[in-house]
Amino acid sequence: MPRKMSREKELEFEELSLFLEFYSTNVSGIQREDPIHPSNCLVEIVNKFGKSKALQGLKQAINDTLEDTASWDSNTVSELDEQLRDNGTITLSTLRTRYWSKYKSILKRGKIKNETEYYLIRGLECELDNGIPQEQRTLLAELVRDFEERV
Repeated sequence: MPRKMSREKELEFEELSLFLEFYSTNVSGIQREDPIHPSNCLVEIVNKFGKSKALQGLKQAINDTLEDTASWDSNTVSELDEQLRDNGTITLSTLRTRYWSKYKSILKRGKIKNETEYYLIRGLECELDNGIPQEQRTLLAELVRDFEERV
């Protein structure tokens, strides 16, 4: 019998599944009725293995989405974030700060190495509604400025 998830995990599952549904339908162009739509696959996984196991797969799908959008410029990210917010869904920028290990490794390193990292950090710095604390936002601005001066 699958174990019951905490309220926090239930909320995380809901947030991530809503994001994945929106992204898969509106960005990837997969018809919602299509059996291969990730939301339909998620229902099957929940039924077979339980929500707790499905959450693990859902997090991996989110990481794949973050990787797929890594090279997006800040305007593209902002446009999607606005659509997601209008839909009552967690933003791509928020997911990047929460789950993306690249973001954390850039902060730890204190330096942007390439354009992919630049677009990630620039997009996060520009997005005001992503929950990044002010001191971290200041650091992001410094990293962006340093990279722009070097390039």
